[in-house]
Amino acid sequence: MTDRFDVSLDLMRRLPPEDVEENLAGLLQLVPDLADDLLSAVDQPLKIKRCPASGRDFLLCDYNRDEDSYRSPWSNEYDPPLPDGAGPSPGLRKLEVSANEAFNVYRE
Repeated sequence: MTDRFDVSLDLMRRLPPEDVEENLAGLLQLVPDLADDLLSAVDQPLKIKRCPASGRDFLLCDYNRDEDSYRSPWSNEYDPPLPDGAGPSPGLRKLEVSANEAFNVYRE
């Protein structure tokens, strides 16, 4: 597995960076068994999604992804819905809400 993974990373380094999403998608079709490793190793541009519950935008990244769903820091819900998705502990969630409120001051 390591050889195929290293070769895949080497290929991604040689391809144009502006096409990283398209190239990664093509590579994942060729080696689907390396999907988790490649998705965590290859940097991709951040995307923005609107939280359906709160109507506020949030970043899509590995830190709020579970399978193919993303957890909104505003509503703590996954989109698309993921009933058994991982979430922060109550204490950490309270800290997340406080941090979001603090950062929101700078956004406005």
